[in-house]
Amino acid sequence: MEPFLKQIAAFLYHRHGDDINRVSVIFPGRRSGVFFNAYLNELVEKPVLGPEVITINELISQMSGMQISDQISLILLLHKIYMQETGHLEELDEFYFWGEILLNDFNDLDKYLIDAHDLFRNISDLKEIDRLFDYLTPGQKHAIEMFWGNVGKAGSSVNREKFLNIWTKLLVIYDRYRKELLEKGMGYSGLIYRDLVGRIAGNPDFPLSSEHYYFAGFNALNACENKLFRWFKSSGKGDFFWDYDERFVSDPSHEAGFFIRKNLVEFSPPAGFNPDEGQRIKQQVKVVSVPGQVAQAQVVNQKQFLSDSGGLASFDDAALVLADESLLIPVISVAGGRFRNINITMGYPLKDTPVFGLIGLLIGLQKNYRKMDGEDMFYHRPVLAILNHQLLAGEDSRALVQEIYRQNKIYVRATDLKSNELNNLIFSRQENWRSAAAYFMEIIRALAIQIQGAEEEPVRLESEFLYQTFLVLQRLTGVLERYEKENISLSLFYRIFIQHLQHISVPFEGEPLSGLQVMGVLETRTLDFKKLVIFSVNEGKFPRSVPAHSFIPYNLRKAFGLPAREEQDAIYAYYFYRLIHRAEEITLVYDSSSDGLNTGEMSRYLFQLQYDSSMDPEFFHLNFDFKASSVQPISIDGNKQHLHKLLDQYSGNKLSPSALNTYLDCKLKFYFRHIARIKETDELQEDVDPRLFGNLFHHAAEIIYSSFRGNRQVTKDDLKTAATNANLIGGAVHKAFGLEYYKDKELKDVKISGKNILIAENLMTYLVKMLQNDMAFAPFSIIDLESNYEADFSIGADEKGPKIRLGGIVDRIDLTAKGIRIIDYKTGRNLNLKFRDFSEFYEHGKKNRPKEIFQTLVYSEIYTRCKGVQPIFPSIYKIDEFFGDEFHPEVRRNGNMVDYREIADEFRQSLHLLFEEIFSGQDLYEQTSDIDKCRTCPYNKICRRI
Repeated sequence: MEPFLKQIAAFLYHRHGDDINRVSVIFPGRRSGVFFNAYLNELVEKPVLGPEVITINELISQMSGMQISDQISLILLLHKIYMQETGHLEELDEFYFWGEILLNDFNDLDKYLIDAHDLFRNISDLKEIDRLFDYLTPGQKHAIEMFWGNVGKAGSSVNREKFLNIWTKLLVIYDRYRKELLEKGMGYSGLIYRDLVGRIAGNPDFPLSSEHYYFAGFNALNACENKLFRWFKSSGKGDFFWDYDERFVSDPSHEAGFFIRKNLVEFSPPAGFNPDEGQRIKQQVKVVSVPGQVAQAQVVNQKQFLSDSGGLASFDDAALVLADESLLIPVISVAGGRFRNINITMGYPLKDTPVFGLIGLLIGLQKNYRKMDGEDMFYHRPVLAILNHQLLAGEDSRALVQEIYRQNKIYVRATDLKSNELNNLIFSRQENWRSAAAYFMEIIRALAIQIQGAEEEPVRLESEFLYQTFLVLQRLTGVLERYEKENISLSLFYRIFIQHLQHISVPFEGEPLSGLQVMGVLETRTLDFKKLVIFSVNEGKFPRSVPAHSFIPYNLRKAFGLPAREEQDAIYAYYFYRLIHRAEEITLVYDSSSDGLNTGEMSRYLFQLQYDSSMDPEFFHLNFDFKASSVQPISIDGNKQHLHKLLDQYSGNKLSPSALNTYLDCKLKFYFRHIARIKETDELQEDVDPRLFGNLFHHAAEIIYSSFRGNRQVTKDDLKTAATNANLIGGAVHKAFGLEYYKDKELKDVKISGKNILIAENLMTYLVKMLQNDMAFAPFSIIDLESNYEADFSIGADEKGPKIRLGGIVDRIDLTAKGIRIIDYKTGRNLNLKFRDFSEFYEHGKKNRPKEIFQTLVYSEIYTRCKGVQPIFPSIYKIDEFFGDEFHPEVRRNGNMVDYREIADEFRQSLHLLFEEIFSGQDLYEQTSDIDKCRTCPYNKICRRI
């Protein structure tokens, strides 16, 4: 079948010949004009001047002599009038969103020539409907009565009164707003439309630039367009071409013909133009379900759904139509592997570019600023995201990221981030919208200069993104500067800036009339293709379900003939059926997965094709059978190389008791950490997890007990005084937060906020209780706090053989009347503090293995080797036992308190056996059998066991 635009080109060329330049052809969109001219060029036999080809909006601007004003100027003026008329002193930030809705309502009123006085009338007596609105149909009157009846039944609620108060003012606001706009030479599209049709009414001699006008491919006409068309028809200066399928026009119940049926009666096409007369083709229709939104793109690779027989010789051979434009990148990525020439008519959305992402991060950075200790501070999340952004990543950024992680900087000083000129610019505080605009411009300019030296091809694309962003910012700044008296806040500026960027598309360079066409639904109006693939033909996507925000309730919109949901559905039905009308091969793809907000339901149009058409579509299910391989256990055979690594590492450096526990809990984790030396992922501790809570407790306890150090006895009175000293306890907790949470030794005024206040209170409670419990052991003297002890150990029985160094930090060592206590603080839960036999320590991977006792005994052995044999009582301060009736921290074996001297030889022998196993060079490093241990393991992503 001949394409619709080709039929128009042939008709006009036949009618006007070489004088075709004297006419104008009006289309709904620009793309139609490109295709029309291409078809016309195929017909002309010699060089001629072509007709004027413009869109309907360009025609309105041309005839009215007015241009649509920018949205910001329109809303600022509306805000001023709204406040003056209602007396509501709403900030511009709060009004802006509502202003957009109100402006859209006014636009609809004017485009549909609604009598605003009738619409905004506050009806108090429902009986007046018959008298006031006698020109309405009974159905329209019923809709009005239902709306005001429901409002009347709502009682005297605050919302009802506020709604009625605003409603009564809308007419005054509307009239004054239109008047002031016209006086200033400004206007929104509806105002310009209404003003124009008012001026041409009854004026057949209105000046025009062409002798005749042809309107092609329209469907749903608003009242202004209808009146304009009638004026052209009555003056004999206009003709109309309608693109339709006789099948949906002849069926009065078919929604796709809802508007066309009216248009054909009122604006009949010129004599001799009969689109598709006598033409019928057999169409191949395939419906493909694909389980996944992005996975739909793979249909392009399947020749059964998009054949390439004969190639793509013409620009109208094949098109990929995206009902969901977010599929652009996946689709062109797949299509690029199969087709040489691709023309993307929709442009690349700027909101999907790295530059837009960076702008969002910079706004987030400014919004998450705070002043602490007299210094500018920025929240770590946007800081890290900016430093890791692809446009800023470099050696300086990596070093800053590592420093932030190392010091656990939740809020980062601006002075710590200024490592180069660009960072110096980025990490600076902006106080108002003017400085923020200059801030973004300078950053964009600096990034553009920075990437100019690169020679890689993708740099050209990034430069274009930066350029388009700069243009938007420049225009926005120019508009806002005209309104110096308006109180434009930073938050409003950010919102408007982001909003503008979201509507920008970066045009692709290419030949628009060659290769595979990729476009959105609206761009397909009037266009025809032999082969079509339409994506996302899901209910909610095609037809698109977009909630309409309006001050005018649904009932009143219906009653006064304003567009509502039904009209929107009819428009999209027309788009769909018109598009597939002349295609020979049609593939309709929908996402069958049901996850999140997606229901996986195919569009109503597909059901209609299946059950209510003669097309007889063929259904396919494209399934990507990705079978996840079962997770295999990981084990690594030990060898001499592993042994040498361990000996080299720990003959001089210390191997900690916790490393021995790691080996006993999971040999594979020991291998990753101590042989393969795989570093754990850096993470910022924004929330106090159990590990951080333990560190905070350790540091606070050290600070408190350090006041007792020296050659003096700690008495019960000392402990009682300390326990009641709120400044001492609170100060210790604050210092602990500064050291452990903020990782900042210089932070003087530590601020604890949010959930951490509760954490701090819990810490103080535990610390007070520990001091009270220690009264039972007083008097005692502090020997050491959080001190490092280490000693050499032979691997085997031969003392002359290889040695390793074992050591760690002992939480507290004190001297009581009975002897020395080696104290280990434990903040965990469900700890086992009793044992019977040493073999319990070495049961690999066993739940509730007494590893805390094992660790304390290792410390006791190290201390014995450092200080000699003496009474040593290993003790564990388990904080969840602080509040029991009696506090017994001593390690016990078979119920008896352990004196390390009595078990030293036996424990030493068991420890040597463990060393022989670890340093055998023939070990098998395998996973633990206790899956619970894997949940908090930093290497669980390698093992994939959870």
